[in-house]
Amino acid sequence: YPPNILFFFLPFSYAWSVLIVLQPLFAGIFLYLYLRNLKISNQGSVLGAITFAFSGFFIAWLEWGTVLHVALWLPLLLLSIDKLVIGSRYKVWSIIFLFSLCSAFFAGHLQTFFYLFLFVWVYFLARWFQYRSNIRILLLFLILNSLFVILTVIQWYPTLQLILESARNVDQSDWT
Repeated sequence: YPPNILFFFLPFSYAWSVLIVLQPLFAGIFLYLYLRNLKISNQGSVLGAITFAFSGFFIAWLEWGTVLHVALWLPLLLLSIDKLVIGSRYKVWSIIFLFSLCSAFFAGHLQTFFYLFLFVWVYFLARWFQYRSNIRILLLFLILNSLFVILTVIQWYPTLQLILESARNVDQSDWT
């Protein structure tokens, strides 16, 4: 996960503190950009960004350092989808989309990422139908998701091992 580079340069307590503080900061910035893209007023975008960054969900999970680092990428992903569907600078927004999706995956909370990934697909399809986009945009989206799979394959095996070794299998009782 890219922000984890902080742990190479700073003592653990400082790096962890910066990582925690970055969560509402990035979430607010990304949602502000997304809302401005939707033509929401500046004041409305600021209010939305602050509300999102300091919502109950964000405050409740703030100290964990993984859940929110997955969720904070959602507004940037939605912004990227809007830019791709409308047809604005494909290369730049393709890179931003791919970077955001990979960052969300590598942030470390698989359940939140699963929800995010499903929402991104539903949002893309809704926007694609809304703007009556051509098949090239759909192919681009499929290619970007395929690249995501290729770039994240290094994490699949350790994640599968962790799931198979987790205590969730052991603590489930047979209620029949």
